[in-house]
Amino acid sequence: MLKKFLENSFIKVVSYNSFVVVGKVIASFIVSKVSAIYLGPSGYAVIGNLRNLLQGVFGITAVGFGSGVVKYVAESKRDRKQLNVVITSAITLSFCLSLLVSIVLFVCSGYISKKVLLSSEWTFVIKYLAFLLPMASLSFLVVYIANGLQNYKLYTKLVTVTNILNALATVLLIYFFNLEGALLAAFTVPALSFISSLAFKEVRVLLGNIFDYLNNISFNILKSMGTYVAMATYSAVLISVSYFFIRTKIIAFSNADTAGLWEAMNKISSFYMMFFSSLFTLYLLPQLAKNKTVLGYQKIMKSYFKYIIPLTVILFLVLFFLKGSIITLFLTSEFEKIEQFFYLQLTGDFIKIIAFSLAYQFHAKKMVKLYIISDTVLYVTYYLISFYLIDTYAIQGVFYAYIISVFLYLLVVVLALYFNNLKYLKVNV
Repeated sequence: MLKKFLENSFIKVVSYNSFVVVGKVIASFIVSKVSAIYLGPSGYAVIGNLRNLLQGVFGITAVGFGSGVVKYVAESKRDRKQLNVVITSAITLSFCLSLLVSIVLFVCSGYISKKVLLSSEWTFVIKYLAFLLPMASLSFLVVYIANGLQNYKLYTKLVTVTNILNALATVLLIYFFNLEGALLAAFTVPALSFISSLAFKEVRVLLGNIFDYLNNISFNILKSMGTYVAMATYSAVLISVSYFFIRTKIIAFSNADTAGLWEAMNKISSFYMMFFSSLFTLYLLPQLAKNKTVLGYQKIMKSYFKYIIPLTVILFLVLFFLKGSIITLFLTSEFEKIEQFFYLQLTGDFIKIIAFSLAYQFHAKKMVKLYIISDTVLYVTYYLISFYLIDTYAIQGVFYAYIISVFLYLLVVVLALYFNNLKYLKVNV
């Protein structure tokens, strides 16, 4: 029975994913601690703005069609020629989009710096981002390709190297250059990760065939991935704009330090949400992408939730009871006020995990309209409700708004799948 349990595909993925996430958490802990010491809450607020910008930028150039890359690589991994066509098409699309976005960033660097980083003195940071964007975007694609191939060992190696680089580069840059170093590290690390990924033979083999297949680029795949880009770009813009406006509202209502507290809570949340987001793409997306029937979908989700819900409950209970120690460990005493928001953040994140798990069917089956509608509900309501509740409950209102918005999102996703799943899946014979 133990052997059967260990051989379960979900358990195998969780094992690899746990190793990866532990590495991410350790790296993030080092980065977060150094950032808290050297930057303080106000520095966190500026870094948060840059992260929102990067979400939008990488959403267009790589992350946006990550689901598409995983889907098509998973479907063609047994056909070497088709696999090379998929990889070449994806990298070509990413490179072209990166060049276009880089030009916009470079030309508008002064304006972007002033609006996003709140000062024109960081114009050079935006210019460096424009220069490094193509390499940084490719680093994400390499990981997505390993994910689609379900080559968990390679995936683990790639992410582990990124974690090490993230810790070393960020700490050194912050130590020597303070806020400037923190801003540069946000996009320098992905670029370095791509260069380091070439040390692995599997990556060199995968990328080595690109030039041989440039004449065989599939416009059907490009068009399909373009759909994913449109989906992700829409989400990236919604996320970036809503979080930026919420942060601006907090600063206007209180100050930058208070906005930094909210950013710190989001940072802690991102530590444990890494595990679940990785699980979505490592296990759930490839399974859903390959599935064609209603019965298959039901089996996948039943098996998934049988493990994920108890795992989430246990993890969140541990986090809640250790919240004081977590704040002390990852941050500094300046951030101890966020302890009172832990139960609200955990409540919202639990609902979000359930909702996102279900919503990955939108990615797997390219349910574009449903994806756009559900994301609009999530992020627009988050901003609108936050804007109202901040005036009534101060920063705590943002957490109330988060819970309400993810609950509404869950309802929309459930209803969308209930009424539309049969359009994308075969009825069992």
